[in-house]
Amino acid sequence: MKSIIKLAAALFAASAVLSTSAAAQTVSISTLPPGSINNVQTQAIAKVVQEEAGIQMRVVTFNSPAASMGAVQAGQAAATFMSNDEVGIAVRGKDEHEGKPLDKLQLAATVFPFKVGVLVRKDSGIESVADLKGKRFPIGWQGFPQGIALSNAILATAGLTLDDTDGVPTANLLRAADDFKAGRLDATIFAVGAPKMAEVDAAVGIKFLDLDDSEEAKKAMASIRPEYTVAKQVPLPHLNGVIGETDLMQYAMTVAVSANTDEETVYNIVKAIHENKDALVAAHPSFNAMTPDNLAVQQPGVTYHPGAIRYYKEIGIWPGE
Repeated sequence: MKSIIKLAAALFAASAVLSTSAAAQTVSISTLPPGSINNVQTQAIAKVVQEEAGIQMRVVTFNSPAASMGAVQAGQAAATFMSNDEVGIAVRGKDEHEGKPLDKLQLAATVFPFKVGVLVRKDSGIESVADLKGKRFPIGWQGFPQGIALSNAILATAGLTLDDTDGVPTANLLRAADDFKAGRLDATIFAVGAPKMAEVDAAVGIKFLDLDDSEEAKKAMASIRPEYTVAKQVPLPHLNGVIGETDLMQYAMTVAVSANTDEETVYNIVKAIHENKDALVAAHPSFNAMTPDNLAVQQPGVTYHPGAIRYYKEIGIWPGE
């Protein structure tokens, strides 16, 4: 009799372990490496999803947006935290995705607007984008092709292209920032509020250039990628290099997922993001820019995942509902 009781207890314990394991679902979300602001933001999302949805969300990093999205396409990650312009060209099969569209990418959420600019040294004498003509500026971007589009879009606001600069080959954003800090570049691009900007500002003192916000300049920027525009940014303590109200490049950050990611998982991910802005802001102040009821904003040529659509319809923010 005792042996039967022990066996029953063992079976019960085993079933409890199996139930716990099943409940502790694990998914991966891809992003850029540490030092980038996207990495910090992705860590914030993963923490909230884990705490509020009970999904173990593991952050995996790649050196470029293409590789990060490629992980989702290949089934190595369930989701990626990615800019809307990069998701757009991947789905449409443009630029480095020419002839190889990432047809499994779908949107889960449009999280918040995101700003990028050109940084120079405070004492450089460079006051506008037009002043970058003939200056040492990163080109090539072998490991970060988005850098070409970002650079050309900003330069276009002054009627310039990368060909008008004194090009210095670079691999990616972090390498370009290090070259700038070391004095090998006169200017480079970077996300406003990124941890790397605090480091570079402490070393050499930086400022972001104020862009032309005329309709003509915005049209020139959007001609590079339709997701790009110009928007104002006020100074904030965590925004190194933003000195006074400054016009910067703006696009949107999104959570994109694989079409193969199950509906319930995506539903719970977007629910956690929508309901927990305060927790996201506590993790990083950039989430102050998030408007929860704008998570379903449509993006050019990219569809939303059925799990996200179901949640947005339930709470009444799906367009047309």
